[in-house]
Amino acid sequence: MKQVIRGHRGAVAAAGTAAALLEGVGRGGDDGVGGVAGGGGGGDGAAQADAVKALRSAESVRAVGEMVWVAEPSRVDVRLDKKGDCVGEAGNDKRGSIEFVMRGDTVWLKPDAAYLESEYAYDAGMIAEVEGSYLEESRADTRSAIMDLCSLDTYVEETDSVVSFSPDMTLKETTKHKGVAVVSYVNENPATSDGASMKIAAEGKPYPVTITDPEGTEVDLAFSAFGEPVGAKAPAAESVLTEDQLMDIRLAQR
Repeated sequence: MKQVIRGHRGAVAAAGTAAALLEGVGRGGDDGVGGVAGGGGGGDGAAQADAVKALRSAESVRAVGEMVWVAEPSRVDVRLDKKGDCVGEAGNDKRGSIEFVMRGDTVWLKPDAAYLESEYAYDAGMIAEVEGSYLEESRADTRSAIMDLCSLDTYVEETDSVVSFSPDMTLKETTKHKGVAVVSYVNENPATSDGASMKIAAEGKPYPVTITDPEGTEVDLAFSAFGEPVGAKAPAAESVLTEDQLMDIRLAQR
């Protein structure tokens, strides 16, 4: 299974990350629009870099939207924290979807029938036995694509990718997004504009509220629930299949 990817923007982001972050260091101040550090001038990248740093420092976050996952544009809704707790779901119409819970060293995965067929290569008999259950496994054995969705670095990199590829975003008006005051930035450079944009919290810490890079549906995410408990709870025991139980089912299917 392929990991979370960012398409052609990955190389650009990697090359521009250090420069973008250094750009923002020490460039905040009291002249930011709506309280956003560095937000006083469009196109210098300081406020966007501050948003990347703010996201990186977050103890927990919720990310909802669409991004390239397992090589396909996919819907994601994930709550995660730096301790490693994670609750969420991801998927698309082609590969199916999967729910997941991580707590401590244990992971519970609940794939739907389409996901069991496309990603686990289960036949109809196995799917009939497994569908609707959580598959319990250790964190060490969990697929890297799932682990990526539960890593804050994934969303920091997605945000930095938009910032690095579109460093000339223009400062727009202060508005509200779902009740949150935000400062908007849009790439309007005729040479590079592809609709990339981001909204940054206008009050308090400059968290990114939304990032959008619509070319090929690379990423379109909304962030919220900063610092809030993830609430990762083990599923009910009767809904869980352990690795030993799953092995017994496989053997019975032969």
